[in-house]
Amino acid sequence: MNVNTFSKLCSVVGIVAVAFTISGCNINQTNEQSAQVMGQLSPKVQGMLHRQNTSEAIDVEFAKRFDDKMAQAKKLVTVDGDTITVKHKFGTTVMPKTHQRIVVIRMEDPILALDVPFLAGNYNPNHYLYEQLSAKDINVISVNDDSKTINYEQVQAEKPDLIIMRDSFDQNVYNALNKIAPTAAFDLRQDETSLLALSMALGIPETGELRLREYYSKAKFYRMALHEHIGDKTVALLRVLNKEIRLYPYSKNDINRFMYELLNLNPPLMVLEADFSTTNNAISLERLPDMKADYLLISSGYGPSSKQNNKIAQNRLESMKRDELWHKIPAVQQGHVEEVDTTVWNAHGILAKEQSMKSIYDAWGNKWYSGISNLLVVKHKK
Repeated sequence: MNVNTFSKLCSVVGIVAVAFTISGCNINQTNEQSAQVMGQLSPKVQGMLHRQNTSEAIDVEFAKRFDDKMAQAKKLVTVDGDTITVKHKFGTTVMPKTHQRIVVIRMEDPILALDVPFLAGNYNPNHYLYEQLSAKDINVISVNDDSKTINYEQVQAEKPDLIIMRDSFDQNVYNALNKIAPTAAFDLRQDETSLLALSMALGIPETGELRLREYYSKAKFYRMALHEHIGDKTVALLRVLNKEIRLYPYSKNDINRFMYELLNLNPPLMVLEADFSTTNNAISLERLPDMKADYLLISSGYGPSSKQNNKIAQNRLESMKRDELWHKIPAVQQGHVEEVDTTVWNAHGILAKEQSMKSIYDAWGNKWYSGISNLLVVKHKK
């Protein structure tokens, strides 16, 4: 085990060896607490905590990840001659041979990532992709978030020959859309898999593969830059809502999982503990100083459709900043707090994740990294 690996393990699980003195080891977390948490971690998570951040190690790791995501995508999309079939939670869809008039319902992120032309989608001026969508003159399909219904008249007016939807709606919505045009649904929370599956469904698998490799190349660059500066210091994400504060876990939430899976950021012990929570990971203000985060990301509010709640959440955050408990958090004391764009961080899809990774890089890696981006190319097996 090299020094970096030992230092990282020490800061996470609090294992202190008498024979070694390693700077950066977080000895504030007791051996008893650490041993208890470590004992509950799955072998997969324990393995994740031991990963390296060299160029070669990341290439190997991401190549395996690429293969895993491809295998998952192939379970969803089958190609038999010129017949492409998509399996989803509502059933199966045989893709039309041609699709020139595509309507997209909350799958705008991967469609844009693949650079596939489409007629209409669901977005508004608060959407993180608004500028790109409006520049392409994409028509708007309205969605009522309270009733989880779609304006079917607007969909029909587009005369689509294919509808691509996120599977977060119910069966009735899918059935209604499928009566208008063949409709394929995808789980956007699995953003990498859904990107590949969508490209396969549209008959452009090579485009999906190239785009995912580009995504991993960016993740590699951001990861190496961040680790050159912050090393094994701990990083956490707090989300401030109108009635509560949430500490996001290490591997159980699809909003921030990329921080630890792709960027290999080091979690405080409390973040690892959150993996075992059966609740929504709400945390009291009184417990925040115990988090022991060296770097802290703050997301306040909800998505673009909840303006009033966003304002309440922002006011709550400003109130927190005036509390003396807030100033006991290590990250606050060190000036390592970054407020992020909630509309981006709450979104799913690789474009959203690329923006989120870049926001961390801009805050804590950009001025410090001595690497050259064009040398950081992810290698993949054929």
